[in-house]
Amino acid sequence: MEQYTRLNMRERCTIATFLDMNAKVSTIALRTGCHRSTIYRELKRNVTGIRYLPGKANELAKQRHPHPPNKIDTQKALNKYVINGLIKGWSPEQISGRMKKEKKKYYVCHESIYRCIYRDKEAPLHKLLPKKNPKRYPYVARKNHQKTLLLQRNICNRPEAVNLREIFGHWEGDTIRFVRSQKSCVTTLVERKSRFVILHKNENKKSPPVIEKINNTINSLPKKMWQTLTFDQGSEFMGFRLIERKTKCKIYFCDPSSPWQRPSNENTNGRLRRFLPRDLQIDKLGQKDLDIIAMQANHTPRKCLGYQTPREYVIQHCPSICRTAL
Repeated sequence: MEQYTRLNMRERCTIATFLDMNAKVSTIALRTGCHRSTIYRELKRNVTGIRYLPGKANELAKQRHPHPPNKIDTQKALNKYVINGLIKGWSPEQISGRMKKEKKKYYVCHESIYRCIYRDKEAPLHKLLPKKNPKRYPYVARKNHQKTLLLQRNICNRPEAVNLREIFGHWEGDTIRFVRSQKSCVTTLVERKSRFVILHKNENKKSPPVIEKINNTINSLPKKMWQTLTFDQGSEFMGFRLIERKTKCKIYFCDPSSPWQRPSNENTNGRLRRFLPRDLQIDKLGQKDLDIIAMQANHTPRKCLGYQTPREYVIQHCPSICRTAL
């Protein structure tokens, strides 16, 4: 029998995305890897008003299924070991590590000990810690802050007009990587309506230089061309706040492992692999070479554009753009 697991926040965001696309429950179940009955129950329990909101659904689920008590509270021998260790002045990590070394029948990780210490505000167990801090600011909290930040910019919060491709100026971004290079990569930016593509060569995959080049591109073109930009959740895009701070372009992120949420970008990346195969020695190519590849792509007629080229389509819809700039 398979182990039962509840829906998490990422899966709920995926459900909301496909509901906004008027997808069938069977399609949503396939994309999330859940049974159709799970999706039906989720919608029946957590739809508020006339719309399914993933954040609200997650809170309602937590209220129905609160976390079980910490095993430090329920196992007397474990509780005694942890308290004695704190009295000796050991840190939670030392207590947990020593417990494992002594091969006790019970075990708890140091994070669980910290949660137990700071959960009960009436029992001042934090005073037994080496630093006696009344509050804890763990590294995990910073990770949670990043996750919260990405959830606020999740693709489900992106304007519906972007999905319809009726308005010019909405872009998708990604990076292409190569097996022969552990550092260099290529940023691909694709406009959803026109399929116009811009390529950047990056000497490394760190976020600051990748974001800086994107920011410079946005500032070099008319503001009308850049309304939103949707990335995947790659680490190279985690400096996105620089773009929002220096431009009026709004940034959104897809769900993890959901390339179908950036269809224009994925399709374009597949086309570009003809010129940028995975085994290419990208270190031998310069930015001018990538500009030539992008120009060829932007001068190729596309069936979805009525056999206009992306460049012609951009100029037609943005007359203010200088032809020589494209």
